[in-house]
Amino acid sequence: MRKSCGKCRAPLFQAEDLKWFCLSCLAKEIERGDGPDDLGGPWKILEPRTRPITIRLSETDLSRAKSMARKLGKPYQTLLKEIIHEGVSERSPRWRRSRSA
Repeated sequence: MRKSCGKCRAPLFQAEDLKWFCLSCLAKEIERGDGPDDLGGPWKILEPRTRPITIRLSETDLSRAKSMARKLGKPYQTLLKEIIHEGVSERSPRWRRSRSA
């Protein structure tokens, strides 16, 4: 005998983690969360938002970044983003203007 959902009486299915779920109820739950302004839960956009850009780098710098990223086990774009963030952040004294001026 198959198990059925207590809410809608549709058949239940067992996931890999051995928990039971109802496809009908799951679909309805997903549809409810698909509103244009509903960015909560696991789908919320992390702040600060990012924007795709195009940047020209020397082949040497790009090759070095890819090599470093491979050693660190992360995508090279992520590594470049981290390097840029660190370089322009308030913590970085290298490019900060002197406040005594």
